Amino acid sequence: MSEVSDRQALHGSRTQQIRLISGLILFVFALTHFLNHAIGNVSLQAMLYVQDLRYAVWHSWLGTALLYGALIVHSAMALWKTARRRTWKMPAWEALQLGLGLAIPFLLLIHVTRTRINEWAFSASVDYTSVISIMWPGAFLQQTILMLLVWIHSCIGLHFWLRLKPWYQHMRMGLLVVAIALPIAATTGWTQVGRILTVTDQTKPGYSAEQSAILSAYENWLMLGFAGLLSMTVLAFALRTAVSQSGRRVQIHFPNGKSARVVPGPTLLEISRTNRVPIESVCGGRARCSTCRVLVMEGIDDTDPPTAAEARVLERIGAGKGVRLACQLRPRKNMRVHPLLSAHPQPTEPGTLDRYRWGVEQPVAVMFIDLRGFTRLSENRLPYDVVFILNRYVKGVTRVINQNGGLVDKVMGDGVMALFGINVDHATALRNALMAIVELEQEMKLINEELKSQVATGLRFGIGLHAGPAIIGRVGLEGGNILESGLTALGDTVNVASRLETATKAHNAFAIISTSILRQLGLSETVIGRTQQLAVRGRERPLSVTILDGTENLQSVLLATEPRPTSIKSKAG
Repeated sequence: MSEVSDRQALHGSRTQQIRLISGLILFVFALTHFLNHAIGNVSLQAMLYVQDLRYAVWHSWLGTALLYGALIVHSAMALWKTARRRTWKMPAWEALQLGLGLAIPFLLLIHVTRTRINEWAFSASVDYTSVISIMWPGAFLQQTILMLLVWIHSCIGLHFWLRLKPWYQHMRMGLLVVAIALPIAATTGWTQVGRILTVTDQTKPGYSAEQSAILSAYENWLMLGFAGLLSMTVLAFALRTAVSQSGRRVQIHFPNGKSARVVPGPTLLEISRTNRVPIESVCGGRARCSTCRVLVMEGIDDTDPPTAAEARVLERIGAGKGVRLACQLRPRKNMRVHPLLSAHPQPTEPGTLDRYRWGVEQPVAVMFIDLRGFTRLSENRLPYDVVFILNRYVKGVTRVINQNGGLVDKVMGDGVMALFGINVDHATALRNALMAIVELEQEMKLINEELKSQVATGLRFGIGLHAGPAIIGRVGLEGGNILESGLTALGDTVNVASRLETATKAHNAFAIISTSILRQLGLSETVIGRTQQLAVRGRERPLSVTILDGTENLQSVLLATEPRPTSIKSKAG
């Protein structure tokens, strides 16, 4: 699928921004709360110390206003959004997040009553000793379920917000590990303290039996109140649905002869989901991406103008006339639309899907290789000799790239562009690219040995290597082998790699590598080559690069950190 590169953050509507901010406040509170639980694996004293720090923040008038204001706003907006839904058909992740969000208050109200309301009603001092005494062991299951509901709901929301940001792709697996480890550590932390308090008879009641009865009454009233709000939400949805069935209808025509007759009101994305017409929506219909964009072929004049959020996205992608976001467009009259991105990629071969058909953004290593002085070398030579030498060079370079998991993007005369990281993780791609540079030097020596009778001065390579996010897609593909044809990379990463290859001429170097590649792998750039700041055309700041006159040091470092099953010499030969 195609995703908008969100370096400057595409924002949704004002309502969505408020819901996001309130959700982030609640997430920060939950995060600090769970970390405080996890400290219980150290000691009760450590838990109490950290709690005092949290207390100073969240129990201040500002912290209290932020926390409970965010809780009320986030809950109210969730109920309002649910009541305004036009269909219950939605992606599984969205349904899970919605279900968890509606279930959380029933358990959360009990927890809030026994802590904050207990403090307010009876001027009690509620610390970890009293709270854990109340919760352990009788409320263990209830508290564990509450923590998991809150954490999973929050993580789903964060993931589908952050997934549009390029940096998130590099950190996604690390954050997943943290997301799994934290609730485990939090559970073991507070239960460990609970067991110690019970065994050492240090438990203390947080309230008397009479106060407990009063708090139970508060719990019942609060839960009944939320149940009433939830019932009203469902009733509002049912009434809107019933009313819509009796109103006038408009005809929406989709590709492949599909159409739908609907009452005006729902968005085009909701209409498509209700009628099982796939339209992609990476951000879940929040106007933060452009994957649900459609071309309105008929009926565009009868629609409302784009909202501020939609207009920002359309401007960001340079949308042409008639292009709208399905998640924001609400048809009022008959309309013919064509989704611009496929929600289900077409099979390329039995059992395979072509995820690059419409372009994706992912981190890759881009390498440019150039044959130095080939124009001068080809002067006064027969055409056959020139083509023979060039083919031997391209064949050798291509073999080395393929052996190291790279993909030849294109051959431009005596220049070759290669991509590493199409089908492997980023760290592996970087190592593969560096090993390819080592083997390219060996291949260059092998070619010169074979052609020494024809090229007395020998062939010389110039290599530039840079890594970062790039748009990967199939451009200009018409037939052919779709798995090997038309795939290319676009973006700043490609431009920088090309500039580094060009810079090898001025520095009389075999290769120039962006130093960030070596640092990501934990390799010492000073051992491998000469490091300096290089001014790169098109970039405001100089780029730290490592200049290689040869690859002996690079080969030694790579083999020392991760031995290879076969030697460089045997592979090159």
